Amino acid sequence: MAAHRAGIGLLVLAGLFAGCGPAHSNDGGNGMIFGLFKSKFTTSVSPQVGASLVREAAWPAALPAPPAASYPPVRNVSIEGGLPPAGTLAATRAEHPAAEAFVIDALAVVNTYEPERRTQLWQLDARDARRFDKQRAAPFDPAQAKWLMYSAESVLALPGRQVLIQLKYHRPHATDGLFVYDVESDRMRSLGNVEPDWSRGLPFRFVDSLQLRPDAVLVRYQTDKERLGPQRYVNHFEHLVLFSPRHREGLELVKLGLDDGSVRRWGLSGSKLWLQTVDERAAPPREAVWSLDLARVL
Repeated sequence: MAAHRAGIGLLVLAGLFAGCGPAHSNDGGNGMIFGLFKSKFTTSVSPQVGASLVREAAWPAALPAPPAASYPPVRNVSIEGGLPPAGTLAATRAEHPAAEAFVIDALAVVNTYEPERRTQLWQLDARDARRFDKQRAAPFDPAQAKWLMYSAESVLALPGRQVLIQLKYHRPHATDGLFVYDVESDRMRSLGNVEPDWSRGLPFRFVDSLQLRPDAVLVRYQTDKERLGPQRYVNHFEHLVLFSPRHREGLELVKLGLDDGSVRRWGLSGSKLWLQTVDERAAPPREAVWSLDLARVL
């Protein structure tokens, strides 16, 4: 009877270990014990990708350089001669400007700092691209009138005349959020609140991007902060979202759980996305290399 109970116990323990790896990554079983005793921040891959995250033995010896985007980049410049609509766009950005603009095509994402810290969207004058024409109507949020202050910290050009805006706003506590603005439809939508990439230190970076094709870009951002100790933080999840003509709304390819690490390097070779990750909760930090075939979504 004792031997029978011991056998049952071994089967139960084996069952526990069999279910502890990341649900949608193939790491050869290396992360199961770690996942059991540390946490359950597992990775999920969109079914549209049609592939799994695969654990690789090593980072590639070389990766091709990303292609140039087929759409114009964002320019960050100062505003001179007052606030919009009276002010005009400068050629460059001065240090500590009274107002600044992130410019793409005929759109300007404008930060004003006095008398109030605010962000506005302005259409530029078709006759003189240095001048402002009219303010766009789309709000960031229905409740933004109650925010104490808000300003765009970074702006990234997306395919199809869209922009990704990282906005810091106080309601009253400081929060960082990501918003996608569609220039054609004057429509704003939120991707949610985000955390900085703590591994990079200061100045904080909240968004990274990788150009996959001339008209396709992969955006990466982090959520769900955890404090490890004094001035030591990690994020539970990293989100890899594809924007392209096929995926104007953004397709989240991977929600990368911390059990599989946080991205330190990434690149594309052919249709295969490569990720080098580190989990800093372990001592020493646990490193891994992953690949994901994106042929079905590119």
